[in-house]
Amino acid sequence: MINPKYKKRNILVIVGLILVLSNCGWEKDYKRAAYLSIQPDTDLILAPFPFNIFDREARDAITLSHYSKEEIKNILEDHDLSWEELKNQWQLDAEDEHFSKEVNYTSHYTQYFYDTEIPIWIYGPKWIRNGQYSDEINQQHIPSIYGKILDFQFKNTIDVSYLEKIFQNEKVKPEIIVTVVVDQGGRQLYKAHKGAYPFLEDLKNNSAYFKKAKVAHLESHTAVGHMAIGTGAFPKDSKIFSNEIYTYADGKVLHRPVYQGKNKDWDLNEMQVPSFADEWDLSKNNEPVIISQCYAARAAVGMAGHGKLFSPISKNSATEFPDNDFVYWQDVKNLSWSTYNDAFLVPKSVQKYNLYQFYLNHKKDISTHFEAKDPIDLIAKIHHFQGSEFQAKMDGALFRDSITETIINTKKDKDGITDLAYVTLKATDAVGHLYGWESKEAEQVLKATDKEIQTIFEYLKTNFGDNFIMLVTADHGAAPMPEISNGLFLSHEQFFSTVNELLPESERTKRSLVKWVAHSQLSLDRDLMKTYQISEEAIIQKIMSIQVNDRKFFRKVWKREEIPNLSL
Repeated sequence: MINPKYKKRNILVIVGLILVLSNCGWEKDYKRAAYLSIQPDTDLILAPFPFNIFDREARDAITLSHYSKEEIKNILEDHDLSWEELKNQWQLDAEDEHFSKEVNYTSHYTQYFYDTEIPIWIYGPKWIRNGQYSDEINQQHIPSIYGKILDFQFKNTIDVSYLEKIFQNEKVKPEIIVTVVVDQGGRQLYKAHKGAYPFLEDLKNNSAYFKKAKVAHLESHTAVGHMAIGTGAFPKDSKIFSNEIYTYADGKVLHRPVYQGKNKDWDLNEMQVPSFADEWDLSKNNEPVIISQCYAARAAVGMAGHGKLFSPISKNSATEFPDNDFVYWQDVKNLSWSTYNDAFLVPKSVQKYNLYQFYLNHKKDISTHFEAKDPIDLIAKIHHFQGSEFQAKMDGALFRDSITETIINTKKDKDGITDLAYVTLKATDAVGHLYGWESKEAEQVLKATDKEIQTIFEYLKTNFGDNFIMLVTADHGAAPMPEISNGLFLSHEQFFSTVNELLPESERTKRSLVKWVAHSQLSLDRDLMKTYQISEEAIIQKIMSIQVNDRKFFRKVWKREEIPNLSL
C-alpha cells in the first residue's frame, strides 16, 4: 500500500516534470523558428505569452460577431479555457444556443500551435500516393515536392527523400500544378466548424493528407508564408520575415509594408531568393504559364516571385531573359484588379471583376453579413467585403477564368510543359481578423471557400482530366479573439513609448532605442545606446516589464547569441 503522502508527492513531481518538458518544448520551437528567420541586424527575439497580440493599432472598429454555444464550448476546451468564465464575462443566458458579442481584432505571428498548425492536401493520383501521413512537413517542402515530380533542381531545393513513400513512379509530367492557399486556414479553423468543409473533408481520403504540417518560421504572417510556399526558402535567406517593419521618428510610429521600397514604390529585390516559378519558367524558355492571384499583393508576389525582373543566378537556363507572369491583386481605391507593370501582367479576365459590379450582380444569390449602398460605401467597408462570401466567390471565378484565358484558350493545356497556377482564397483571413475564426461569419465563409475549392477541382478535372496536381494548404493560423481567450493586446505605439522611457525625457519623441521592430524580431540603435549608456540588458528588462491590464505581456526575450543552430 503506497503512503498517500508519497503518492501525492509523486503526482506533484510528475506534474512538475510535464510542465518543465512542455516549457522546454515551446522554447525549442521558438528558438528553431528564430534561427531559421533571424535577420543580419536582429538583436532580440520577442515571445509573448500565449494568446497575446502585439500589433499596430488596428482596433478602431467594433464588429458584431455571432457564435454557436456548442462550437464555442469545443473551442474553449481545445484551449483549456473555461466556458463558465466566458459565460459570466459576456453575461450570457445559459439557455441561449446562439449569441452575439462585439469584438475588435485578432492576429497571428507567433510560434504557438494556433498560429502554426496547418493542413496540407496533395491531390494527383498519377504522381502522389493517397494516404493520411503523420510526417512533419513545412511550407518550405512544397516546392521541393513539385521539383521531385518535375525532376527539377532549383536553388532552394531541400531534401524530401524521407517522403519517398508518397511519390508514384510516373515519368509523364502534369500539365498544370495548382496551389490553393486558404489564408488563415490553420487546423483550428476546421476544428471549430466541423461539417462546414465537406469537399476538403472528403479530399483527405483521395489525396496525400499531412495532419502534422506546421509553419516553421517566424513570423506566422501572410507575406512570409506565401514566400515559403513560393520559394522553399526560410526568412534568414529570403529576407522576407514579416508583413511590415515598424520604425519611430518625430514622436510617430511608422510602418513600411513588405515589397515597398523607400519611395513607396515596388521593390521586388527585397525577396533575395528566386521563386520556384522564377526558375522553372526560365528553364523552359518562358514556355510555362505562371499565374499568381490574391487580393493582397504581398501574397501574390510571394508565390510568384520576380516575373520579368528576375535576375538568373546561373547560365544553365534555356534563356537569360525572363518574361512577365500573370500576377495580380486588388486595387481597393478603384475597386478593381491591378499589378506592377514593370514585372507582371494582368489577364484580360480581370476587366469583368470590378468589385462593386460583382457585388451588385451577386447580392441576390449570396446571403451574407455584407451590404454596401454604393461604391464609396464599399470602399469604406472593404475589409468586410473581403471577409465575405462575395470575395470567396469572386476569387474562385476569376482564377478559373484566368486559367481558361491564358492556358486553355492558347492551347497550352496539352503542350507537355507544366504550368504553375497559384491562388489564395483570402476571405477566411479577413473574416478571421474582423469577426474571429470562432464566429458564425467565419463558418459561412469557410463553407463558401470549400465550395470554391470543389469548383476549382471539378474545373480542373473537366479541362485537364487526370493530368493535374492540386495542393491545398494555409499560410498560417490565428489566435483566438482576445475577448474569448482573455488575451492581451499591445500596440507598437505603446511598445516604443515604454522602451524609450529609458532615454532622457527630452529625447523620447525624437529618436528611439529600437531601430526597427516587426512582431518577433527587433533591431537596436547601438549608437544611441552608447550615447546614453543604456545596456542591452536594461532594454530587455524594460520590455519584460511591459504590462497590460496588470499582466505581463512578454514571456521571454532572447538575445541574438542565445539563438542556437536548431535547423530542421
